[in-house]
Amino acid sequence: MTEQAWHHVYQFPQNCIIDPSAKFGKDCKMGHFCIIEEGVIIGENVDIQNYVLLKKGTVIGDNCYIDSYVRSSGDNKIGNNCTIRFGTTLARNVTLEDNVFIAPNVMTEYSNYNGNTSNQTLIKKDVFIGTAAVISQSVMIEEGVVIGSQAYVAHDCTVKNGIYTGVPARFLKMKNNEGN
Repeated sequence: MTEQAWHHVYQFPQNCIIDPSAKFGKDCKMGHFCIIEEGVIIGENVDIQNYVLLKKGTVIGDNCYIDSYVRSSGDNKIGNNCTIRFGTTLARNVTLEDNVFIAPNVMTEYSNYNGNTSNQTLIKKDVFIGTAAVISQSVMIEEGVVIGSQAYVAHDCTVKNGIYTGVPARFLKMKNNEGN
């Protein structure tokens, strides 16, 4: 995010609920029926689609795409150049570094079966998370990792540029240099 003062340069639809303390960078776009709570900070050139909920303490970097029906439970940090697709839920205390792509219907968890809450879930830069994956609380996903569709990530994924699949997710192989 730039150090410039935050300002509104886009006319948001009247059917959105936006707390007056929310801050937006220039060239932001927002769809219909969004709820933006107090203290939310959104960087420059962010495209927010319809029915998005961003709770208190959500911070979004520059050049991000937030698809319809995405929910942030608050206290989340989303880096620059991130894409979060349709129906994804980010529980509290999730940090996405730059260039993270989250496919549709991914869920992160904030507490476990006995109510213990997450310290932080960290998803490092250049990670791809496949459709309908579930990310457990307090895990770290290393830089460049690919998480397969419908995987359940119960433990840290520590192999940089590794591919993890399954329930629970396990290391499968390294990505090759051609991006396949």
